[in-house]
Amino acid sequence: MLKPEITCPTTPGLSTGGLYPGLDWSYVKSNPTENWHVVGWLVCLAMIFVTWIVTLTVVVKHLRNYYEPQIQRHKLRVLLFPPVYATLAWFAYLRFDYSTTIMFFAVVFEAFAVFNLFTTLQAYLKPFRIEAGDMKEPVDTKIMFIFKCHLPSKWGMHYRIITDILVFQYPIWALLDSFMSIFAELKGRYCEGIYSFKGAYVYLTIINFTSLSIILTALFTYLDVFHPEWVRGKVKAHGMFWCVKGPIMFNFYFGEILLSILATTGVIKGTDGTNGSIAWSVEAVKNGIYIIIICSVMMIDSFMMLRFFGPGDNIQNAASTGQTKKMTPWRAFVDGYLAYIPEFLHNCLCCGVDSYKLMKKRKALRKKKKLEAVNSNNPTDHLLSEEGEKNNNNNNTSYRMNELGEHTSV
Repeated sequence: MLKPEITCPTTPGLSTGGLYPGLDWSYVKSNPTENWHVVGWLVCLAMIFVTWIVTLTVVVKHLRNYYEPQIQRHKLRVLLFPPVYATLAWFAYLRFDYSTTIMFFAVVFEAFAVFNLFTTLQAYLKPFRIEAGDMKEPVDTKIMFIFKCHLPSKWGMHYRIITDILVFQYPIWALLDSFMSIFAELKGRYCEGIYSFKGAYVYLTIINFTSLSIILTALFTYLDVFHPEWVRGKVKAHGMFWCVKGPIMFNFYFGEILLSILATTGVIKGTDGTNGSIAWSVEAVKNGIYIIIICSVMMIDSFMMLRFFGPGDNIQNAASTGQTKKMTPWRAFVDGYLAYIPEFLHNCLCCGVDSYKLMKKRKALRKKKKLEAVNSNNPTDHLLSEEGEKNNNNNNTSYRMNELGEHTSV
């Protein structure tokens, strides 16, 4: 058995030495326990096949029953998250030497899935926003079920924009993180799975943990604040949330952090290749286990999405309102997928514009409060009030003296 190889920095370049499963079936048949990487590779392939079948079934059903494009376009985009992510992870299993580069695209797709989860919830909430109008509805909630928070109005611009910022920071950071990881890998300074402060991996992991915690806090609060609306609209908001964030949390906490700790402490060990077709380092073994976890989680997630992201509620809404008009499957495909990138850029731009408006509004409010505070504590006003009170006292005294003089003369 090989000892854990903890070295940082590493050899510069995207390739880490050409490690990938050798498919020597004679060794697999004679020593299956020593060739688990090949068996795991095939098991992952089978799970990906099931994931794609389940996902495509739901997608086709959406395309044939495209009654509510303002909602269903976001559902269609989220549905591709499990199969695409698992497929890219499987390629990273097959070619561990380029796993960092391959998983860059997986992380990008994950970021888009989070964005579309939030836009799906916003689409369901839009009729209630129109109904509320300019109404101010205060709400008391708890952040992460611990810290109490009072919102002057859950329909106000402040809470909406702040939530947008807290949610959008995660996909934006995920994109930046992926670019930085590839750049660091090219320089030999990424050091994946090694908790050494000489490499970028430990710093990016800390920032990822912080970013993930922020978006979880924002979405948990968002779900709680609008809970009455989810109940009224029969929206499966919590199920949708866990379909997207559940796999991300599980893969990050158990698949990335826990496995990295086990590899660093020597619990996960490499193989020397004496009873197998290829020698695997500790990092390669950890990566294989990580990919198996990803494919298993994504297969389960595809069945969850069959329930929570299916078109059932959209079909029921169309039937209850007597709507018979729907898009053709091709137009639905164009609306759901081909128009995605322009819409994403437009929403990010709108978030930036709204954030600027919010900043100006908050600045104006602070200026107004400051002027009110200055006016209330103006020393001139204080002197004028004292002088006025003094004049009033003098007038009262003169009036009383006059009354006393008249009374004496009588």
